[in-house]
Amino acid sequence: MEDNYMCTYIKSIAILMCFISSSIYAQSTYYQGATVIDGTDNEPIKNATIIVTDGKISCVGSAKTCQISGQKNVINVEGQYITPGLVDAHVHFNQTGWIDGRPDGIAAPEVYPYEKTSMANLANPERWLKSYLCSGITSVFDVGGPFWTTQLHQKFAHSNDVPNIKAVGPLVTWVTVDAMQLNDEVYTFLPMGSIEEAVASVDKVRQSGSDTVKVWFLTPPEDKRDELDARMYAIGKGVKDSGMKLIVHATTLREAKVAIKAGAKMLVHSVDDKPLDQEFLNLLVTNKVYYVPTLLVHGGWTRGYSSVALNLPLPIDDPNGCVDQETLDNITTPERLSSVKPEWLTGVWAFDRLQSSGMQLSQMNENLLKVHNAGGLIATGTDAGNPLTLHGPSIYAEMEAMQNAGLAAKDIIIYSTKNGAGAMGGSSKFGTIEVGKTADFLVLSEDPLKDIRAFRSVKQIVRGGKLHQQSDLAYRNID
Repeated sequence: MEDNYMCTYIKSIAILMCFISSSIYAQSTYYQGATVIDGTDNEPIKNATIIVTDGKISCVGSAKTCQISGQKNVINVEGQYITPGLVDAHVHFNQTGWIDGRPDGIAAPEVYPYEKTSMANLANPERWLKSYLCSGITSVFDVGGPFWTTQLHQKFAHSNDVPNIKAVGPLVTWVTVDAMQLNDEVYTFLPMGSIEEAVASVDKVRQSGSDTVKVWFLTPPEDKRDELDARMYAIGKGVKDSGMKLIVHATTLREAKVAIKAGAKMLVHSVDDKPLDQEFLNLLVTNKVYYVPTLLVHGGWTRGYSSVALNLPLPIDDPNGCVDQETLDNITTPERLSSVKPEWLTGVWAFDRLQSSGMQLSQMNENLLKVHNAGGLIATGTDAGNPLTLHGPSIYAEMEAMQNAGLAAKDIIIYSTKNGAGAMGGSSKFGTIEVGKTADFLVLSEDPLKDIRAFRSVKQIVRGGKLHQQSDLAYRNID
């Protein structure tokens, strides 16, 4: 009898301690009064309440559905708009947003020694991470860089002061890019000079811990198409056999089809050489392949080169002060490259290239609408790190370009949140404002359903349940 009494007593104490522990460590925060746009096809919820508990969303709905207990940790967001945090599904941590990060463009070791630049990126990836979170980006997908980038997820796994990170490591390619191969430890590309070499490169990526292989499948010479296609298919088989995922850079229609047939689950750029045909659309939709348009990155290269050609600093689109000072200094002093710019880089070249880049954008816009109308999976990505495609704020112009192409704001929100999470393989964890998902969301002062430019009005960023004031994340104040 005494033993039973003691057992009951001990159990009661245990239950009480568990309750006390829960009360202490599972405190909730309530966001009350905003219009919630949850990143799905659901209608917006006006005057909504979001409850965040232990970094996750524990309730989202009307005030009646999500009742507030007590008056602690209640954040009044009345009249504001809440969306999921943005996902940039195409970035590069080992590139800077300027020409110093791409020595395969303009070789200028006297001005921008690439080893110094690359080592600085390795030593301080936090400056890009701050730029992303400052801009409202709560998840990023690095789709090509040195192996050190694959360690960033683990390094920052327990931090809610940076975005969620995924990286694939070096790109497999048939092209030789010596300028971006520093040494045996830090390099950006792996070879596919033969089927055996291609398969070995896949295995090297697998051994690094990455679950994704990216192929840089540039347009091959006509006499090498068959053998390079065979290597692409061998890579696809090797990736599948390893239980990994294949993503491909293929910007021409023919190569994009080969990539999907080889098993690609994500095309990291638009097809920009010709209109998409029905065969491509069928392949894309049937195989559930993500299509990431990156509409503006080519224009960024053109503008960057034109700035150097004309010795003319160009305006920087950074509405919330999210770009670091070193990057700003490099971009605003193109004259540093005057003595090393190649002879072909003239004002005439700049004019001609600006004109042709407009034609290329028109083709990408047309193809984006075709994918959208066919019901294809679209995810927003910027290719950040390339010249004048800046880490962080470039997401705004990219989303606005999608709107200018004819997409509705509601769809762009889904492509920039839910679908970005899907492209990263994280749909079950983030990308929408739903119960059980990580509490990654934004508070905007303007309505993004009326105009996607409203994302420039971000005032607060919640990452993993932690509330950040946008102004606290900025490198400088914007008047």
